[in-house]
Amino acid sequence: MTTALKELVNILTLERLEAYHFKGQGSKNDGAEGTYGGHLIGQSVAAAIETVNQDRTIHSLHAYFLSAGQPGEPIDYEVDALRDGRSFCSRKVIGKQDGRVLIELNASFCKEKVGLKFSIAKPLDFDRLPSPEDLPRYTELMATQNPLPFREDWALEERGLDVRIVNAPWSQRGVSKDGGIRMWIRADGELQSKPSLHAAILAYQSDESLADNVLNPFQLTWASPNVFMVSLDHALWFHRPVDLNNWHFVEQWPVCMALERGVASGYVWNNQGVLVASFTQEALVRVSD
Repeated sequence: MTTALKELVNILTLERLEAYHFKGQGSKNDGAEGTYGGHLIGQSVAAAIETVNQDRTIHSLHAYFLSAGQPGEPIDYEVDALRDGRSFCSRKVIGKQDGRVLIELNASFCKEKVGLKFSIAKPLDFDRLPSPEDLPRYTELMATQNPLPFREDWALEERGLDVRIVNAPWSQRGVSKDGGIRMWIRADGELQSKPSLHAAILAYQSDESLADNVLNPFQLTWASPNVFMVSLDHALWFHRPVDLNNWHFVEQWPVCMALERGVASGYVWNNQGVLVASFTQEALVRVSD
């Protein structure tokens, strides 16, 4: 396990203060003045998971980002057990810093049962995608960019996941046919076989570049001059168990930009081309003259 992956696991391992009260470490090197949204989502998911029986797995989450966090400062998470049913249970998580609410997240858990099966087909070019081992690591790709499309403290920082870009405005192949960003991801080292940890890490990663997609049609990034962008809300559905010790393919695309709000969506496929998760996010985007 790399140092960066150990740090990520530590970020998602909360201190339990009371039965439904947790403390998480603050963020750093997020490339922005506030706290990276994935940091808040991942920790909120980790807090919720700690309060449910191990026979329940998370299947969905819906989050609203309400305030920017202060990097380096710890975050308090209070969990409300909304419901504990025979098959499903629900949790509400409030993340606060100095009494100010940063995130409000609702998560639903269920017992896994076998039923009807269906999912959309894998991407048409899935079997022709470049192997992740044939692609540069994210930091290696960023090091070739001049100028960097993002702040240096974000672009060149290892964050515990091995990301290999297939399509992006800053990659050789450019954006996908849908105008989106696509990539392979896996843990940067061996993770313990703990499904809750893998789910929390995917939740953390799901915010990494999703909102970037709404800027692709305008040849902009969140670090472009005169661009102000913050995530407003985030939804994630887990369709099947996730094992981030293996490669997963993330496909993202812009959906709409209007009235200063942009929506982007994405799918996550395992290395066999089976859909394991899907997610959507809305962001506020303002471009000044």
